[in-house]
Amino acid sequence: MVDAVTVLQGIQERDKWRRRAELLAESLAQVQERRRRTQARLRRLDRDISKLRKVASSMPDIAHTPSREVRVAPLGPIL
Repeated sequence: MVDAVTVLQGIQERDKWRRRAELLAESLAQVQERRRRTQARLRRLDRDISKLRKVASSMPDIAHTPSREVRVAPLGPIL
């Protein structure tokens, strides 16, 4: 004859492992969702960086263009 305590312990053990498996499945779903959001954010950042590169390449290089500044003060001494 099967002992009722043994059967009850087996059921409790099964329920414990089922709950652990459910928690792991929930955690996996959360991690997958975070990964999906992070990948979408990375794609947006890549697009933004690409746009910035296009804008930067279309602008003249300020460091190498001659200066066209207007001077208010004279270059020599005032007599």
